[in-house]
Amino acid sequence: MYYFRYLYLLIIILMASPVATWAEDFKDFAELDLEELLNTTVISASKREQKLSEAPNAIYVITAEDIKYSGAVDLPDLFRMVPGVDVVNVYGNSYGVSARGLNKRFAESMLVIIDGRTTYSTFFNGVFWENEQVFLEDIERIEVIRGPGATLWGANAVNGVINIITKDPEEDQELMVTGKAGTKSFREAVTRYSDHLTDKLSISVTGGYREDQGTRGVNDWRRVPKATGRLKYMLSDNSVLHFFAGFNESEVGLDVTSFTSQTDAHVRNNYQMLKWEHQISDTSQFHLRVNRDWAEVHSDDKELKVEGGIVEVEAQHNFALGKIHQIVWGANYKNSEAKSNVLRSGTDHDDLFGFFIQDEIKLFDTVQFIAGIKYEENSFTGGDWSPRGSLLYSPWSDHHFRFSVSRAYTTMGFFQDNARLIRTLPPPLPSLPIARIIGNEHLDPVKMTAFELGYRTTLFKRIGLNVELYYNDLDDVIDIVTLKQTIPLLISYDNAFNAIAKGVEVSIDLPVTPWWTLTANYTFQEVENKRGNKDIQGTPKHKFNLGSRFTFQNGFSLDTRLHYVDDTKWQGLLKEVKLDDYLRLDIRIAQKFFNDRLELSVTGQNLTDKLHPEYSDGTETYEVERLIYGQVTLNF
Repeated sequence: MYYFRYLYLLIIILMASPVATWAEDFKDFAELDLEELLNTTVISASKREQKLSEAPNAIYVITAEDIKYSGAVDLPDLFRMVPGVDVVNVYGNSYGVSARGLNKRFAESMLVIIDGRTTYSTFFNGVFWENEQVFLEDIERIEVIRGPGATLWGANAVNGVINIITKDPEEDQELMVTGKAGTKSFREAVTRYSDHLTDKLSISVTGGYREDQGTRGVNDWRRVPKATGRLKYMLSDNSVLHFFAGFNESEVGLDVTSFTSQTDAHVRNNYQMLKWEHQISDTSQFHLRVNRDWAEVHSDDKELKVEGGIVEVEAQHNFALGKIHQIVWGANYKNSEAKSNVLRSGTDHDDLFGFFIQDEIKLFDTVQFIAGIKYEENSFTGGDWSPRGSLLYSPWSDHHFRFSVSRAYTTMGFFQDNARLIRTLPPPLPSLPIARIIGNEHLDPVKMTAFELGYRTTLFKRIGLNVELYYNDLDDVIDIVTLKQTIPLLISYDNAFNAIAKGVEVSIDLPVTPWWTLTANYTFQEVENKRGNKDIQGTPKHKFNLGSRFTFQNGFSLDTRLHYVDDTKWQGLLKEVKLDDYLRLDIRIAQKFFNDRLELSVTGQNLTDKLHPEYSDGTETYEVERLIYGQVTLNF
């Protein structure tokens, strides 16, 4: 019940904000704003530009403006605003992100892409969020797909796809310098430069440094210098070449988990990517992408040493066939290699080949059918198919229905397949073994068949409404299992259970005035084991988000976000932990000066609780701390 006083506080803040002083002509504003929302262009659903209302998936778009006003300092925190997406702060700078349940530290069913290259770690079988090589200041928008996207994106796009798109240096010329400092010894400085060098060549370069002490009482400090760059060269009016590169070399603290001792570590990452885009005609485009990623993790206690890289190649062709067909097809290859002291064989590799095709068929003016399929062959489990069929029906203006049936699967990770790790008692205790972790080379891929029904519209020409219903049938879900309960424990991975996931997602956008926007969304989700109807870990049943944003002509802005997450069960190696529900309030207040060249802001995160837990592995349960920081931004 004590949550209600924070709701009252939120209402008082909203009512106390200035209203009439900065008002401008409201005529037709709401209608135009919502029309713009429905006509938002996305590329993730069909690997080509299309209206949001025509996409065959449930998609939520986070804009550069959303990122700025959110006050987020960690990329995963942005996804808390997305209906159906689960975010947990494991401890300090470590996160787990998934969609529609089954969240955990490394969520293997959520594919993350930055400018076309996958950032999914084949070794850890998930995303290493604390080492992502992207600056929030570089991001143009993020398109979040909830539900399968494997027909075009391939393996591990099961529960969803997060597609991060950075700013085009040709369209975004600026010199920006920003600095942040706050509690937890948090400090960050970022400089971004973007400009035309010649009529044909554009460049953007971003560099920064961040450090913080992490969570109180937890060894999760970090010092992270990193840099990214991008070149865009116009080969001709119809042909463009892009080059991307980035690196970081971090020092971090690792705390005690089921798999690591308390120690410090050095982490190195770098990537290079080349993309060629060619406009063959008004209705035909060709894309070619080649990228290389490399990562190293070396712990000071010598218990963890991982080195590995990925090389990817993808070719794609989009074209119109007649007046009713829009076809996209392509092929991809991915080579992953790893060397580690926690692998049984010392080294491992995976070769993945794939081919995909999709046809969007306009049957009538109001009816569209989309059919696609992807085949992939990998070294872990052999070949697998990912088909999809979607029916889109728009009976009236601004009323869009969608029904989809699709299938997706996950591949294995090197650690799941080939692990050999012995855990001992921590110093100063005798170095006696307490657990032995081994991989399972006989795992089957997780497979999911999904049924989705979506509806998007505007109500009273003022309110944007999106409703999504889904029913997912999952087979061979992989989980950690304890094979021997006595010390030393014997731990491995297995296709532990089959499950049913179902839920409803409702989101509303309301532009109240030209300077005040309200957003709200609610999620109900449930994942149950088919045997015994037992709830599965990492799936809070109820969540809601409320957002309010004031942006006035005099440069003042106020962004308020309230997040509620229901109690959540987490299954450890030896015991089950149930964490209480929590309410999180984030507020950002900012003022611009000197023709918007200078901005001062203050952000408070997790203002409702000084500490609250979001995740437990059964060994430790860490609590998320409040963060308050100030920021100065200069634009030249």
